[in-house]
Amino acid sequence: MALAHMPVAGTKRIHTYHGEASLFEMNVLTPFEEKVSPQAKLELYGSGERSHYHFEPAGPYRLRGIASYESGYTQVAGNRSLKHEGRFSTLTTSVIEGLNILDILTADRVVAQISTAHPIDGAVPEVSFLGSRFENLRIAGHEVKCETNLNILGPRPVEDQCYFKNQTVMDRIEEQYGKLSAGDYFPDWATERYPRDQPGWVTSNGAGDVAKCSLVNRAHCDQTSFGHVIDVPHFGKFFLAELQVTRRPPGPDEFYDAYNFHVTMIRMELGCSTTANGGASSAESNGQGGHN
Repeated sequence: MALAHMPVAGTKRIHTYHGEASLFEMNVLTPFEEKVSPQAKLELYGSGERSHYHFEPAGPYRLRGIASYESGYTQVAGNRSLKHEGRFSTLTTSVIEGLNILDILTADRVVAQISTAHPIDGAVPEVSFLGSRFENLRIAGHEVKCETNLNILGPRPVEDQCYFKNQTVMDRIEEQYGKLSAGDYFPDWATERYPRDQPGWVTSNGAGDVAKCSLVNRAHCDQTSFGHVIDVPHFGKFFLAELQVTRRPPGPDEFYDAYNFHVTMIRMELGCSTTANGGASSAESNGQGGHN
């Protein structure tokens, strides 16, 4: 655990909640130009001494003939847990229903959900992605079956050990990265995006640590795919359940590391008659504690 300085005995633990959720966003470049800002976006920033809850429903949405959804909602919540020794708990949820991207990708329901629980004494939160899922995800009418791995980070490391210093967690992420190129199909663009001669998805620098992985180990479908990636020829690419974990060391007046967990259930890079990039069903959670 990285500490700027140890809290003084008798000081009070404080906590600041942070959660964000949004349904859909897209930047279209051709055949027309339009930037869609995050829909039904919610943000939570608040003190750990209070309970917080925000809910945002969404009705039908259509971006001309490019993308549409029938409904959805986002929610963010933060409160002191009634269990687990009063830990500071945060929940962020994004649910999109009736998603349709150019009549190629469709889904009845896509859910991104993150719950975190920060301890009273310590920096490292427990995190769960339970509830995150795809329901009837299809490409060109054919079902996509996902091998999900909601436990990619495992349980909270013991003794407040940093996720990035937990070898079991790092091994799981590196193993997932290595399996991306293990199949029969691995296109040239993927070789550049996920080079074999790099140490996977985990990077560290003076500003902190970043780990990228996915809640999907493998997507099985009639289209070409590898790992969590679906590559539809002459149409575009879909990246499923991408997870990014970051750790920022404490600043001069802070005691504990700040962790951030961000999930985008469907990220898209379209390129043919339609050129666009965007994401559907995103959730983010973090929080940071200290003493006063």
